[in-house]
Formats: sequence, C-alpha cells, structure tokens
Amino acid sequence: MRPKTLHASELIDIFMKYIVISMDDLIKHTKVTKVTIQRRLKEIGYITSYNHNGMYYTLLKLAEFDESGLWDHKGIRFFKDGGLQELIISQINSSGKGYTSEELSTKLGTRVTNQLRLLTKKRLLSRKKYSDFYVYFSINENIQKKQILLREKDIKLPSIDEETETSDEKKTIEILLEIIKSPTTEPEDIGKLLRENGLKISDDFIKQVYSKYEIQKKGSPSQF
Repeated sequence: MRPKTLHASELIDIFMKYIVISMDDLIKHTKVTKVTIQRRLKEIGYITSYNHNGMYYTLLKLAEFDESGLWDHKGIRFFKDGGLQELIISQINSSGKGYTSEELSTKLGTRVTNQLRLLTKKRLLSRKKYSDFYVYFSINENIQKKQILLREKDIKLPSIDEETETSDEKKTIEILLEIIKSPTTEPEDIGKLLRENGLKISDDFIKQVYSKYEIQKKGSPSQF
C-alpha cells in the first residue's frame, strides 16, 4: 500500500480552521507521519510557540504579530524571528536597562531562568549581580554601558564582583568534585569546564589546590 500523500492545501485548511494546533493533533487529522507534515510546513512557512515547550504550530501568514514581533493566541505565544532563545536576546538587546529573570519572565509569559543562564554561558548575553539578584545585559559594549548606567541609576546599587564573592573554600570544593569525577583531567581542563559553568577561577588557583592536596596531574588524589 502506498503511503498517504499530504497536499499543502489540506494542511492549510486545517490551520484555517484551528489557527494554532499541536503536532499530535496534526498527525491525527492528516494520518501521516511527523516527517511528512514537517516537510509540507517548510513549504508553506510556519513557526512554533516559544512557550509550552514549542509544541504548538501556526502558519506565518495567519499570525498577527505586534510591532515587537510577538503574537499571543489564547495564551500560546509566538515570536516572528525564532524561538525562545532568539526572543530573549532580542528583548535584552532592545531594552533600556536590561532585565532580571523575573522581569523578563513576566513580560514574555514564560519562565526564562534556565535560558538566561545558558545564553550567558555561551556569551550571547552578559550579566551583573546586584545584592541578591542578577541583571542581564546586551553583549554589545555601547548598548551595555547605557543599560548598566540606567539600571544602576534606577536601583541605586553598584554591581558585585562575582569572583571575589565566591570564596576560596567554595572554589576548592568545586575543583575537588571535578577531580573526583574525572581523576585524570588536567588542571587547565578543569579550569575551562568551571569557567564555562559560570565560576570565575584562574588556572593558578587550581594548580595551588593540586599542590595543597598532593594531587598528581595524571592520577587520582592521594589524599583529601
């Protein structure tokens, strides 16, 4: 038996009726595979929701975007130029004084804490700590300077140096945990991993820990 063919017109009719629909429901209505549906969607032009884990679809020509490129359909939200990460970067780059996680989550109608942390690690955003919260800024230096100036004028607080905030004891614990997980890892590699995870630490400090605890560079710790 030949597989069922899905015509673009059939898919368009479904979207005209429902406007926004999940992939599971598209499969039920069309009785074809996800791969077949996605192939036709690419031909037509579609976007996925940036909330609800991207499970909802709509056609670009049906979305009614506002001037910021956003569209809310019964609590299901879409961004014209991509998914949640692209939206976060766009919102922060265009903001006057950056955003805290809570501020941006409220504006976008979905939690963005994990995405902000990931984008900072990837150096697609920058952040500064103030008291007990972070503010996220653009990586564009000119934009960032203006954002920081307005933010600090607003909250009347200087930023905290995260490197001095993290105690030597906490840094040492992080290093030893990494050595336990991977005893043969070189100090430089541990430093790179910890910095990628947001910990500001120097290779010299790591070497001091190796020396203090008599850890061999190519072996497991001799003592703790």
